[in-house]
Amino acid sequence: MVHVPSLPARDRLVLAELSGVAGRYGHGSDREKPRDEAVTAVRAVTTDPTLLGVQAGVAMADPQGISGPTVDLLREAGADMETAAAHAAEVRARMEAQGTRYDS
Repeated sequence: MVHVPSLPARDRLVLAELSGVAGRYGHGSDREKPRDEAVTAVRAVTTDPTLLGVQAGVAMADPQGISGPTVDLLREAGADMETAAAHAAEVRARMEAQGTRYDS
């Protein structure tokens, strides 16, 4: 499950599935698939703007900086980008506290 203790277990399970689908279509093995197929696949997991935003926040906090296409996909699927920005800051702070380094 995804580490978002404030969310119910069911939502964390949805986020785990969403992480896989969005990553696969955003920057993974299905990144060359048509955009409408990618958005449909993401929305098949959830259309909840908050959950989409939380996952976009995780992608925004990627220390390797390769998840921009995933952020774009989640935005297009309906992510709440205010939620995304807030969650990205939380994830980044947690990762930095664990020793992850960011270039900027």
